[in-house]
Amino acid sequence: MDKDLFQNRLKELGINKQDFSEISRVPYSTVTNWGVMRDGKPMIIPNWVEPFLDYYEKAQKLEYVMREICSKIEAVKQ
Repeated sequence: MDKDLFQNRLKELGINKQDFSEISRVPYSTVTNWGVMRDGKPMIIPNWVEPFLDYYEKAQKLEYVMREICSKIEAVKQ
């Protein structure tokens, strides 16, 4: 995953680097350094980040479905 793909993925998910830092418990300064050039090479974005974002997206979808189901159940109870 490169810097542009990382930033685009965050945008798709509606979160920013600060949010990602808090969710993943990675220091914000570390997250902001990913993809930045050092000694002629970009700082590597760890391999775990892409699957982490995929699972985050799935979790968000699951939360939405659960809320919808629970609201429908509550509506039927009333």
